Amino acid sequence: MLEFFCISKSTYFYNVKNYNFPKKDVDLENKITEIFNYHKSRYGYRRITLSLKNENILVNHKKVKRIMKELGLFAKKPKAKYKSYKGELSKTAKNHLLVKKIDTEKHTTYYQRDFTTQGLNHVWGTDVSEFHIASEKLYLSPIIDFNNREVISYNISKVPNYTQIEDMLDKAF
Repeated sequence: MLEFFCISKSTYFYNVKNYNFPKKDVDLENKITEIFNYHKSRYGYRRITLSLKNENILVNHKKVKRIMKELGLFAKKPKAKYKSYKGELSKTAKNHLLVKKIDTEKHTTYYQRDFTTQGLNHVWGTDVSEFHIASEKLYLSPIIDFNNREVISYNISKVPNYTQIEDMLDKAF
């Protein structure tokens, strides 16, 4: 029969001997699965190894990685964040909210933001924020008056582009 399946005699007897052999890492497998599920599949083998270490269970990270692979536990990868930077497209406007400070003791020069205002509509700020809603992305772009923290205008769009900013500024004026 061994010749028919092309299996060596030693392989056959090795598998027969270890067939009903109890696993020695059952408790560790249960603990790894418990930690993995508790953290909603966000923990990989490194974090799980640290969690086990915090619970005074010392296990090598390679063993944790091997057990996770055997159990089919793979951590979720984080979603890629939106990056609006596409290189230098045009000349950058000067930031008038930066004030040059000189530290004479340390002989260094640094810039500090200065948001002090002299009244309403003196200093405005804007930004584009990304929101994940119902399996799609929406982009919010508000204008905020720094004097009283009031929202002057805003625009919500499915695409973060120049027309969104243009519409937001048109609403402000």
